[in-house]
Amino acid sequence: MKISEVLDKIGNIPYLAISSDCALNEATEKIAGIRQPRSIYVMDKQGRLQGTLSLGVLIREVIAARHKPQFGVRSLLTRITSEHVADIMDKHVIYAQRDDDLDKVLKRMIFHNIKEIPVVDEDQRIIGNVGILDLWRLVE
Repeated sequence: MKISEVLDKIGNIPYLAISSDCALNEATEKIAGIRQPRSIYVMDKQGRLQGTLSLGVLIREVIAARHKPQFGVRSLLTRITSEHVADIMDKHVIYAQRDDDLDKVLKRMIFHNIKEIPVVDEDQRIIGNVGILDLWRLVE
């Protein structure tokens, strides 16, 4: 079964897409408006997927800016200079495409320990988002 068929069967899981130049405080406000934020995808000005943002990383960055947490010397520079989502996003994005095989995508998700994966077109624009439980149910 192809991922395009999966999207037809189960639909999309809601996700949040934000701009890479979005300020960290603005990103937290957007996330606060979502009941259960899970996937946060970072887009460029043309709407192409550029990275992912972990909710945990965002929370740590915002809390670090408001409080005086203990941190290592290595993270000092990042914490001082981080102002935008692009500064803390993960640029290595694991994604699927329409023609990818369901079994291969499921194995990729298990290998990388991710629960949701964006589905992108040939221009790296998100066309959907699927969860590991939905894929597993279809395989079973």
